[in-house]
Amino acid sequence: MRIAVAFLCVSFLARTVSCFAQDVERLPSVLRAQPAENVQPVAFVTAQPGTCVDSEESQPTPSCPTCCDVCPQCRCSQCQCPERPAPCLPCPRINLANPSWNLLIGGYLELDVLFNSARPVAPGVPFFLAPGSPLGFNQSTVDIHARQTTLYGALVGPEVGAFKSGGLILVNLFNDSVIEDRYGILPIQAYGELKNEDWRFAAGQQIDIFAPLLPAVLPFSYMAASGNAGVYRGQVRAERFLHPSDEEQWTITAGISDPIATTINNVRLSEDNGWPNVELRVAWAAGPVQQAGPIPQRPFEVGISAVGGQLRTINGATRVVANVWGLAGDFRWRATERFGFAGEVYTGQALGTYGAAVFQNVNAVTFEPVHVTGGWLETYYYLTPCLHSHVGYGIDDPVDSDLAASQIAFNRTIFANLIWDVTKSFRLAGEFTARRTNYITAPDNDGVGFQTQAQWKF
Repeated sequence: MRIAVAFLCVSFLARTVSCFAQDVERLPSVLRAQPAENVQPVAFVTAQPGTCVDSEESQPTPSCPTCCDVCPQCRCSQCQCPERPAPCLPCPRINLANPSWNLLIGGYLELDVLFNSARPVAPGVPFFLAPGSPLGFNQSTVDIHARQTTLYGALVGPEVGAFKSGGLILVNLFNDSVIEDRYGILPIQAYGELKNEDWRFAAGQQIDIFAPLLPAVLPFSYMAASGNAGVYRGQVRAERFLHPSDEEQWTITAGISDPIATTINNVRLSEDNGWPNVELRVAWAAGPVQQAGPIPQRPFEVGISAVGGQLRTINGATRVVANVWGLAGDFRWRATERFGFAGEVYTGQALGTYGAAVFQNVNAVTFEPVHVTGGWLETYYYLTPCLHSHVGYGIDDPVDSDLAASQIAFNRTIFANLIWDVTKSFRLAGEFTARRTNYITAPDNDGVGFQTQAQWKF
């Protein structure tokens, strides 16, 4: 059985952290960010400087914490107020070798505590469950780690003709063997780009064009092997932006990519067949552009994506070439200022390196491709600007007849979380999960888990 654990990028623009003290009836109307992209909701209420809005219908009142004097739109919610800048440190400062570039360094420190009643693979990054114990032995695990701690460098360079240049480098404290729960340095994104209002060209390690959305869950696995296809790999892409009207945008993306996501390969069976994969996506977004955290977004978007390529598996005199193909649909919809949905669905074959088919590309004996269908759906609700919950379900279902006796036949995850953004710099969260993994011949397994998380953003 091949377990090629290729997983999803942690969005470095994570939800900035917020406050829990306000009563629901006294909170502002807010624009809710798309949870699958982990961006911060933005207050949409206006008031005069030095005043504070007490309710949806009330007039501004003169009594207000200092926060509202600085940010009249935040309604005194710490999660939306600007924080006092730290004092500048004395020189020397960072100077780049090329003075035409600027570098912004940021990231977050994170502690995760995970308890599971059935042993997941891996305990610190649960993807699926190990086979059950036929003798009824205890399978519970606990894991306390800071491997989701992340550091990024965002680069802004000079103009090249009609394009602005830039790039991103993002790493965390996993190494290249996540399922062994060891510390290290894992590059997640490392690319350069040229872009303007109509075009974007990028090359380097990037999120897949195929099935690009992420559910708003706490583990770094992001439901890979549980219905969320699409990871990240070396890639060259081109994007075209079309604007039929002020409230519409079409995005057409095409690229070539590495056939094998080499982030992790445990018992690697397959290799590329001398050709890159080809990935395509067409997306339509509607609604007024609104600033949702650092990324302007429209409240509704739907996309269709596809991937094609080949994998080659060799074992002695046996050589099998498997065609890789996949079709996926994704959407996100901010239905109201507090409530919305997101999700993906996909089908295809030999999609293990895209996080589908529980990471199984081919049959472990015949090396023929494994067909799979899966997807995930999430709904979210903001109780306050500082307190939000996300509930969802994901399923990854390879075709049983394509699998060898040792392989995984089915994997699903149900999750529900509660995220408290205490301030812009500090977040607390908890998440409940119910997982089930079925095997062709090994004992099936199911269990529940609970994860708590503390995050300091810098």
